[in-house]
Order: sequence, then structure tokens, then C-alpha cells
Amino acid sequence: MENSSESPSKVYTIGLRAKKPSESTAKKIETLAKAVGMDSFDWKNKLVAVKTHFGERGNSSFPRGTFIRPLIDMVKSTGGKPFLAETATLYTGSRSNAVDHIETALLHGFGYEVTGAPIFICDGLTGRDAHLVNISKKHMKEVSVASGIYESDALIVVSHFKGHEVAGFGGAVKNLGMGCCSRSAKLAMHSGLKPSVIEKLCVKCGNCLSWCSVKAISQADSSKPAKIDQKKCQGCGECLVACRVGAIKINWDADAANVTEKMVEHAYGVVQNKKGKAFYFNFLIDITPLCDCYGFSDSPIVPNIGFAASTDPVALDAASEDWVNSQQGLKNSSLKGGFEHDQAKFPHVHEKINCSVQLKYAEEIGLGSKKYERVELD
Repeated sequence: MENSSESPSKVYTIGLRAKKPSESTAKKIETLAKAVGMDSFDWKNKLVAVKTHFGERGNSSFPRGTFIRPLIDMVKSTGGKPFLAETATLYTGSRSNAVDHIETALLHGFGYEVTGAPIFICDGLTGRDAHLVNISKKHMKEVSVASGIYESDALIVVSHFKGHEVAGFGGAVKNLGMGCCSRSAKLAMHSGLKPSVIEKLCVKCGNCLSWCSVKAISQADSSKPAKIDQKKCQGCGECLVACRVGAIKINWDADAANVTEKMVEHAYGVVQNKKGKAFYFNFLIDITPLCDCYGFSDSPIVPNIGFAASTDPVALDAASEDWVNSQQGLKNSSLKGGFEHDQAKFPHVHEKINCSVQLKYAEEIGLGSKKYERVELD
């Protein structure tokens, strides 16, 4: 949602400390929802996409269904029709088609009995159901938004704020840009990310071969290093994590920045028909170094912090990043520096990434404002 550059956007935050039932997590999230105006919004008969992340099978740091329930109950209490919204992944995994995705969601506790809302994979069975939205930006002239997101009457974005291997960190903007678009959109975002193998570092284990969904990686035999076919590669970046010895590289200065800017442009396209009808929540717990798209969860880089909400996704992510930076870094984590309070954290996790690109470009194209007024709630 766009914000006037003259005044800061309000970001509401609430900590985790609780001493009585009225301070439970559910009550805290309900308090945040009221602060951003969800209780006064006209939900009656509206189809409401509640965009979250179900987590790849094996991951354990995704948002909990019980935390989303208060938002769904608020929508339903005044006649709204909420549904849990997700889209297919670009890579091969437990969420690359609607059947596997729903089974993963149920396994991870997102069933109706927990959340109070049905699950809907918004870009269809195989990730192809979408609407094209004209945006005419630097990288993209149009973007492919998942039909279930585009056709919904209102949008609630619930994001796990954490590190991200390409954008530096992921929150509301990443959840909009990558999470609300079709598979073709994800391919368009990642198309400039072309990894290659450093042959002298390759230990010839073959692990990267099984991670590549398009079979772009090959190995002549067990004595030869892996090779990546640049024509087949779709730029999903999975091989970067699959390689345990750092033998796969990309041009981080150019490639990662371009992917991030494309992601931001897709986020801009998603919200074009949701102005005044979108609410954003960041959960700052289990702040892991990588996205929840991986089938594992590394230890958090800072202690659990709390929850934040806004009607401006850029301000929300800016405030969330600052909130993370204000914490003491955890030394039993992937954090390599920035351990003290008020020191940047994510640049010390993803050292080759310019973490400022995401929000700077988001503000530049009018997705929101980095300027915010933080309102702490009890």
C-alpha cells in the first residue's frame, strides 16, 4: 500500500512478555489487528486472502496456524470469508503443486480445525493460474499475479521475518513479491540468477544434482566436477544451498540485486488492486538466516522479539529490520559479526548481499515508505 512521502507510516509493535491470560499471543495479535484498523474494516461477504507461508516439509520456523487464527476470527466475526492463500514454488519440493502443497500445510498444522479457514493454492494445480498486471517498471512491464490473490476482495499478509539468501532478509515485501505470484513470475524474477561451479572447490559429491528441478546440473562421472547448463538453468538458486562446500557461485553484485528489484516490482503489481484493502503482519520469532522454503531450519540469529503490523509493507519491513538490529546477536548461530545491540545483523549472515536494495527500491517505485513511526503497544 502506497504511503505519502511527507509523513511516516505507523508501525505497531508488541513484545512477547506475558504475565496473565489477557497478554497471551492470541490477544497480542488481536491487539495489533485492531491497531491497524482491521476491526473497523468492512469485511462483510468479502473473499479475503490470508497470505502466509506453510513452510517446506522439514522446516520448523514458519508462522504457526494458531497465531493466524485471531486474524481469521476477526474477519469472520463481521461476515468475511477468509481463506489461507499460498502459491506453487519454482523449485521441486513439497509445495511445487497444489496437492503436495496442501498436504504439507496440513502436516504443519494449518488445517481448518486450527486456523478456522480453508486452504487455497491461488495459482492453481501447477502454478499457472494467474492474471497479468501492467506496471511498466525498470525490469518488468507486466507481472503475473496468482488468480486467487488478484481476485480476492482484500488481503492480509502474515510473514515470518527472517534472513533470505538473495534479498538479505524477507518479510512483507518478499511475501508479496515472491509469495503472491505465479510460477512464471518466479521464473521471471530469478532468470538473471545464473550460478556456475568453481571446479577446484567441487568435491564431486553430486548433492546439487538432486536439488535441480530442471536437470540443469550434470556430472560426467564421480571423478568429475559438476557442471551447470546455463541454457537449462532457471535461476531458482537452490543449488547454492545444496552445495555444502561453497563451490557454486553467482555474480552477487549484479544478479542478486536484479532478482531483488524484480521481486519488489512484483510486490508492487500485487497490491495495485488492493489499495486501502491490505493489512500486513510480521512475526519476529525464530529469526533464522534462511527462508522457510528450505527443508530445515537453522538456529535463530537473535532472540525472539515479538510481532509488528502496518498498512505499509515497506515501513513494516524497515521497522522489523531495525528491531532485529537492536537485539543482541546469538553466537551459536550463522551470525559472523554485528553481535552488539544496534548493529546490523543480516549483512553479517549474507555477506555478499547488499541488504539495502530491497527497501530502497520499494520506496523508489512507490510501494511504500521507509520512514515510519513506531507505536509500541502493551
